Amino acid sequence: MSINLKVLSTTEQLAEIIVDKNDVSKSFQDVLKLFQKDSDLKGFRKGKVPLNVIESRYSKEILEELKTRLISFYIRKASVDNKINVVRTSNLEHDEIKKDSDFTFKVNLEIIPEIKLKPYKEISVDKEVQKVTKKDIDEAMKNVLNNFAQNEEVESKRKIKKKDFVDIDFTGSFNGKKIEKLNRKNAIVEIGNETLIPEIEKEILNLKKGEESSFEVLYPKDFPIAEAAAKNVQCKLKVNKILNKVVPKVDDAFLEKIGFKTEEDLKKRISDDLTGSFEQQAQSSLRKNLFDKLIEDNEFDFPNSFVDDEKKRLEADYKSKMAQQGVTVDQLDKKTTDVINDSAFRNVKIALIFAEISKIENISIEDKEIGDYLAAFASSQNVPIDKVLKYYKDNNLMDDVRVKLTDEKVIQFLISSAKIKEVSKKSDDSDKKDSKKPKASIGKDKT
Repeated sequence: MSINLKVLSTTEQLAEIIVDKNDVSKSFQDVLKLFQKDSDLKGFRKGKVPLNVIESRYSKEILEELKTRLISFYIRKASVDNKINVVRTSNLEHDEIKKDSDFTFKVNLEIIPEIKLKPYKEISVDKEVQKVTKKDIDEAMKNVLNNFAQNEEVESKRKIKKKDFVDIDFTGSFNGKKIEKLNRKNAIVEIGNETLIPEIEKEILNLKKGEESSFEVLYPKDFPIAEAAAKNVQCKLKVNKILNKVVPKVDDAFLEKIGFKTEEDLKKRISDDLTGSFEQQAQSSLRKNLFDKLIEDNEFDFPNSFVDDEKKRLEADYKSKMAQQGVTVDQLDKKTTDVINDSAFRNVKIALIFAEISKIENISIEDKEIGDYLAAFASSQNVPIDKVLKYYKDNNLMDDVRVKLTDEKVIQFLISSAKIKEVSKKSDDSDKKDSKKPKASIGKDKT
């Protein structure tokens, strides 16, 4: 037996393995006896069929099983003997397998190289904090009132203007065929909030209640509905109603309706909620800055397949969340793709760093901790714990829980030793000026 490894890159090696014919023959006999044990041929007692009959009857299946076992065993042996962490194999090539001959095969081994971390204890990291101001409370109060605002129909035949909410029917077609995912009935859209395609909003602004319009629009090439993206879509829309948003006044009746005695009580609740929210944001900034520091300090290679798998997971998750909001995403725009690509790289790298730290610091999770976590989850969802346990076991999710809890322990370990500096949170004003709201499918912006 010989195992020869050729380095192709820091994350890939080519294994050329020759299995001696004596080892092949011994393994062949083991597989033959395994088939004999489970065989049930007519005229013989189960498990008592002669080996020569078994070999004759199942020769093809036996050799296939022999090949699989030898390849699997010697890849593991190559991994252990050479102290490499094999995570995936590819490009398998092998000779024809025979029971009394050497067996030669070649395979690419994707590996995680040794990770040597820079010092990670007592990391200097910023925590971005924010104090609640009167302006914050006033802004939150406006949001509360807007949440209870009512849309009242405008009876006059005036033209539509910005800040109006409009009830419309909309259809889109290309080359005479309707694009079903664009069609909307009694969709409520807000005019002037930059969520509609500009050409569509322009048409709406030229209409009055009860009027219709037919026109053509070139949809953006990154539009999430593939049938419309980069196409000249024939559009038809009808204005059913013009709605005016009426915001309630803060009076005794309104306060009683939402469960408060005085306006000061409401503002106190808002202030407390904002304080809690700002602290959560501060903790999130601390974690992000900690992760950024770890990623920046530690340079190492890892398999591309890890990133590819994470991209697929994030993309599926994004499409699922959009579907829950009623938006079908056929293709991702460049901005979303870039965000997913960056997130996938970061997620994989930080996961490998955490795994290495947990190994060095002997950080682990006991089965009881997993049980307690799932019990708390079951209680929060008002679901029997037995049902939750069955779901996690049936879907092979127990290891995911263990990794999640281990990572959290690692994070708390790092934070406990970090040199944390509180700094004022940076203003988001510049970001708001430069950012553009995404163009919504007709009727999908929320009022």
